[in-house]
Amino acid sequence: MKGIIKACAIVFCALVTALNIFAKIKKNKLAKDKDLQKDCYDGAGKPVLDSDVTFYESHLKRAIEVVLSSIGLVVLSPVFLIITIAIFVDDPGPILFEQKRVGINKTYFKLYKFRSMKMSTPHDMPTHMLADPDQYITRIGKILRKLSLDELPQFFNILVGDLSIVGPRPALWNQADLVAERDKYGANDVMPGLTGWAQINGRDELEIPVKAKFDGDYVEQLRKSSISGMVMDAKCFFGTILSVLKSDGVVEGGTGELHKVENGRDDIPDTDTQIGFGEPVEVDFFAHKKVLITGANSYIGEYFEKYAKEKYNANFEIDTVDMIDGSWRKKDFSGYDTVFHVAGIAHADVGNVSEEVKQKYYAVNTELAIETAKKAKEDGVKQFVFMSSMIVYGDSAPYGKQKMITAETKPEPSNFYGDSKWQADKGVRALADEDFNVLVLRPPMIYGKGSKGNYPTLAKLAKKLPVFPDVENQRSMLYVENLCEFLCQVMLVGKGGIFFPQNEEYTKTADIVAEISKVVGKKVIIVKILNPLVWLGAKMPGKVGGLVNKAFGNSCYLYSISCYEGIDYKKSDLKHSILRTEGKKTEESEKKKT
Repeated sequence: MKGIIKACAIVFCALVTALNIFAKIKKNKLAKDKDLQKDCYDGAGKPVLDSDVTFYESHLKRAIEVVLSSIGLVVLSPVFLIITIAIFVDDPGPILFEQKRVGINKTYFKLYKFRSMKMSTPHDMPTHMLADPDQYITRIGKILRKLSLDELPQFFNILVGDLSIVGPRPALWNQADLVAERDKYGANDVMPGLTGWAQINGRDELEIPVKAKFDGDYVEQLRKSSISGMVMDAKCFFGTILSVLKSDGVVEGGTGELHKVENGRDDIPDTDTQIGFGEPVEVDFFAHKKVLITGANSYIGEYFEKYAKEKYNANFEIDTVDMIDGSWRKKDFSGYDTVFHVAGIAHADVGNVSEEVKQKYYAVNTELAIETAKKAKEDGVKQFVFMSSMIVYGDSAPYGKQKMITAETKPEPSNFYGDSKWQADKGVRALADEDFNVLVLRPPMIYGKGSKGNYPTLAKLAKKLPVFPDVENQRSMLYVENLCEFLCQVMLVGKGGIFFPQNEEYTKTADIVAEISKVVGKKVIIVKILNPLVWLGAKMPGKVGGLVNKAFGNSCYLYSISCYEGIDYKKSDLKHSILRTEGKKTEESEKKKT
């Protein structure tokens, strides 16, 4: 009985939250400037339609959007409730944030997002103009922005008629150049949408004239006939889903799509493709090696140095050189047995970067790596170890799809970051010969104490969320100490090849969350009832879909390509690696329990 009462209370609160948000948006919609209403709206507050507007655009399209947005809001109502409470508890004040956008007939409307900034933030000042924007972002706001959950209230914009599901993306109020260009094609006279023809034909990497022309093509087909309009909307809708399933994502602000020619980099031919050592090996645990780490202050480099001193102190003498100021070029490498190259730009948001930033990725990740390898070879170093990445095989498979990488799988980077690593991967291996052994590692996601990237985000969720979806997915992962053990052994062997180190078992996202919550003493309920929300989120365009697919997608190395006769590096399983990652106190408390 108590369970039923609690369930009813949750549903009631969710409905109240949704109605309050809906009422606020509806109120602001009806309060549009009266002069604009006079020019663009009739007495009932509806847009004045052109004579060539079809029945589909004026009636059927809207009916479909009301149904779909209503379903979406009902399904997501528990999420709205949780976010609403979290925002208010974290920083009491308004739940929503308003953003001025250009709507139909160049009227302005308020696009709504969940508030992620503190109430003390200076008003009427863009985030990028604040002296220190991070200090104004709330704790829950950081999570909302990271997962793009702050965008969810736009379902209400669709429901009240500010947005369509398909249409030209609404311009910002200050994007006068885009608005003017759209005027040439009548693209300002239709309802803007969440996704559109321009978004699935190049997205925001398109120049403004090209983007406006695509928007014009959409309007032409929309108003050609009802059938033509329905077909065009279907193309955009399913085209968006297809892009998401391919992990392309349809987002504002660019995508980071690969452009090798624009970056001025010729595609380096792939030569040596030997997997592993090519033969069984025996590790000489009495050998002594002098190692130079090229790249100061890197997570992998520092962890490896610490691990080697603790576990292999008698075997290694390790130095580090900074690669930033160029002084490394004057350093003599001849006294070292191995150069371990870890310098590089880590994976950042590839969705909104300039060509200048892309050039920097290639300069650091590709050219610097190859130049360092050439110097190591010229100075007589016997082994060069390069940290490549699983990213050279492209993005992980989306939710519900499988991706198993074998020895025959050909690398196919999906963006400039992955390509910069791939070009370096090939470039350093091309230098290998009998006297210069090149060892390339393509590890999956590396995690451990102090690691960056996806694991810390997942750990934060595990420590805060009361429930988590029980999704069946598989990922190859690599605990940082397993990686360091692998590095120590292959450096003692001194040979080259391509390697795919990974943990003993594939990892399920829900299992990671459950293990983290167990270690930190936080109870998280893993339930399958939330899986439909994951499925829905995975189908959404933009960052939401991308993050859901990244968290619950699939990407694995075939176990056989990660096993090398003579090398035993898988020392910690998931349970013990999480235990060590989450701190000494939890490790000691676990020992007491056992």
